[in-house]
Amino acid sequence: MRPIADKEYCHNRLGADFAHHLSNYDTQRRVEVLIDDFLPDEVVRGKEVLDVGCGLGWFSARLRERGAMVTACDLGPAMVEETRRRTGCHGVVADALELAAAFGAERFDVVVSSECIEHTPDPPAAIHQMAQVLRPGGWLALSTPNLWWYPCVRLATLMKLRPFDGYENFSTWNRLRSAYRDSGLQIAREQGVHLYPFQFKLHPLSRWLDRHAQWARGLMINLCLLGQKNAERSASP
Repeated sequence: MRPIADKEYCHNRLGADFAHHLSNYDTQRRVEVLIDDFLPDEVVRGKEVLDVGCGLGWFSARLRERGAMVTACDLGPAMVEETRRRTGCHGVVADALELAAAFGAERFDVVVSSECIEHTPDPPAAIHQMAQVLRPGGWLALSTPNLWWYPCVRLATLMKLRPFDGYENFSTWNRLRSAYRDSGLQIAREQGVHLYPFQFKLHPLSRWLDRHAQWARGLMINLCLLGQKNAERSASP
């Protein structure tokens, strides 16, 4: 077991206050893209799905609604307990960098992870672990913030506008693509979310841009990627 830095528990320390610092719109958009847009019914219903970095359980709840058999995991015990309470799914305290040790190789049909890998000291290693627990032909749907926006986020933190004090290792499209390919995943879908900060409240325009301005996804705040393990053996959704 690796030594875990105290900063990796920043969300767990927030406890119930964590919900007050989230944007419901932002969370819902990521749920819509990673689960509703990326994963058709035949990929989800009746399948074993792992939600990595489950947080407060928004993604686990939607996966359960879609008919998946969900296991939710997080490094923070409070996060796991809240997700278990809200959704009734199986919850496990587990490290995103040691998933294979926690669950075993080739255990799940689908892995979903939103805004988790950036809070680890090694995002590519976390992606590799997610690929390890996927069965051949399984799907990984993941989102993480765009490195291009890190200066704005860092400034907000320094100004005490946000309470997070953990790792924030944001990514680029090229880094994500490389991590997927190095982990044996073939990329099937890419989508950016939020061309401008969701705090501006111009949500209808933001949704329109999410649909019609994917040519600018390199500048969007959230990077969403779908990949398949040994994809050549299975049909694309």
